[in-house]
Amino acid sequence: ARLVENAGGQSHIYPLVTDTLVDTVKALKSAFTECDAVITSGGVSVGEHDYVKEAFEEIGGNLDFWKVRMKPGKPFVFGRLDDRFLYGLPGNPVSAFVTFLVLVRPGLLKMSGAINTQLPEHPAVLAASLVNQGNRRHFMRVFVDAKGQAHPVGMQASHAVSPLAKANGLIDVPPETTLEESATVMVLRWVL
Repeated sequence: ARLVENAGGQSHIYPLVTDTLVDTVKALKSAFTECDAVITSGGVSVGEHDYVKEAFEEIGGNLDFWKVRMKPGKPFVFGRLDDRFLYGLPGNPVSAFVTFLVLVRPGLLKMSGAINTQLPEHPAVLAASLVNQGNRRHFMRVFVDAKGQAHPVGMQASHAVSPLAKANGLIDVPPETTLEESATVMVLRWVL
């Protein structure tokens, strides 16, 4: 809700939904009658109880895409229902946070008429190497200190919330890339 408000939107928090198709359909119908954009968290992957995509199509929505080549946040969903939008975030907290910043925030800002929708960024010097051995962009969490050094904040896994709480920036590390210690990199920042 706070991220939505920081992007210029008005938030409305709905109750948690049980993992059934019927309840997910009911919740999405309700949300889409009241909101220009609906943001869900969880239920968008390939699990036995992931019903957001199916429920959205059942209420008449069209999925524009599912899955993105980024880490964290691969099981992201975007779709349209008439002139309203579905942003389906992954359930892991770090994945939800990062996909919101990178994919949802620009959309919400654009809806409100903003011209510049990108996260603020600035250069920083890496205090330690960052390694992305995977085949997806990896938005790694860092803490930028007062001297302009970017320090990795520990475990970069999508479920690890405590390192995210220590972070104040993201570095977009391309696939199969090592950013060496002392390299100057661009850091994406957010304000809460």
